[in-house]
This record gives sequence, structure tokens and C-alpha cells, in this order.
Amino acid sequence: MEVYPTFSKFVHYVLLNGEFIILDEQRDRYVILEAPTSLELEMALMEGNKQSALVQELLNSGLLELSSQRQSIRRVTVQEHGIGDYEWRFARQFHQTVSVKWMSLRALQTLFWIKTLLSTRGFHTAMNSLRALKAAQAHSIRIPSETSEHNRICACAANAIAEVALWVPYRVECLEFSMSLSRLLLSLGVCITFRIGVQRYDFLSHAWVEVEGKVLGDDPSLPERMCPIVEI
Repeated sequence: MEVYPTFSKFVHYVLLNGEFIILDEQRDRYVILEAPTSLELEMALMEGNKQSALVQELLNSGLLELSSQRQSIRRVTVQEHGIGDYEWRFARQFHQTVSVKWMSLRALQTLFWIKTLLSTRGFHTAMNSLRALKAAQAHSIRIPSETSEHNRICACAANAIAEVALWVPYRVECLEFSMSLSRLLLSLGVCITFRIGVQRYDFLSHAWVEVEGKVLGDDPSLPERMCPIVEI
């Protein structure tokens, strides 16, 4: 049976303006290939050339594996792209001052849980945990979208995570915020989409949460300005 080089199961990628950006979820690392190397890999994947020296190197590193099907290649070409030197702390301007008394405690518990999980079990385990929770909650989403209650819960949850992030004795970045917000909203019956996007120059990755296509607690232009590389 013919076999072809393909990206491994938990390796996410995008060919952005002719350059591969690769996220190795299990090893929590990014690999960026410049244009000539990206073209070499693109041709090898299209032709199924597993003898290529570059393919062999990526097979040995675990980024590629052999499969019975050829790799389809996701290409993205954009002219205006990226959010510059952006940090999650800049997102405070997008937080709404909406509070529910019990939400802060739930937010604090969730944030501590996510931080502990990331610190002790790693990024891949945290991603799989979020996948499992979303799948388990798929049939129990109980708050109708675009209602006043739905919008209030979303705003309260995002504000609560941002607020308690100021209390904890460690720095909270976009990943911890977005994973915590995702888990909190799923537990409250709200369907979310968790995304990580990338920009090439200067390289930056950023996580955010969307509900019904709208970004919560962060820059609303993120889906247009960042190129998603993985979502849950």
C-alpha cells in the first residue's frame, strides 16, 4: 500500500503567505519554515515524496507521519495581517463592568484549575481536556443564544475571569484567560469556540474565545487580523 507524508494528528499548521507556521501541540512548540523551505515541503507533500531529506527530518521529529492519504494543504494569503506587539493585558479596554456575585468565585476556581493543569500536565493535556468538556456539553447547551440572559452571562464570565486574574500570584496571559473563560461558559451552558491564531512578522500567537462569532473580552478584530491555526 502506498503511503504519503502528512502532518501528525496533533500538529496544526497553516501555509501563511508562502511560509509554514506549525504548532506541535504535544511538545508545546512552534516551528516556522522560511519561504524556500516551505516551498520544498509543500511540493514534497503534494507529490507524496517521503524520500525528501526535509520530510525525513520532520518525520524523525514527529511533526510528520506516514498515511494512506495525501496531505491537503491549507493556504492563506493576506495583505493586511497581524496585531503587532499585542499582549493580553491590552484587552482590558474590552472588558465590560458587569458583575454577578457568585461568578467571581467560579472564575477564580476555574483559573486556578487551568493554571495547575497547564503547569503540571502541559498544553496538550489542557487542550484535550477542553475538547472533552465541549464534546460532553454538546447536548446540554441550555441558554438560548442572542437573548439578554445569554449576553449577560457571557459578559459577566469574561469580566469575572479578567478581574480575578488581578488577584492571583502569577501572571495570566491570553491562553489561561481563554481556556478558563471557555470552561466557565461551557459549564454554564454556553457554546463557545476557542481559537489560537498566529501572525508571522514579528511572530506572535494569541488565544481568544468566540460566542456566536463574536470575540469575548478581547479585541473584536482578532478573527480578521490573526490567522487561526487551531480551534476547539
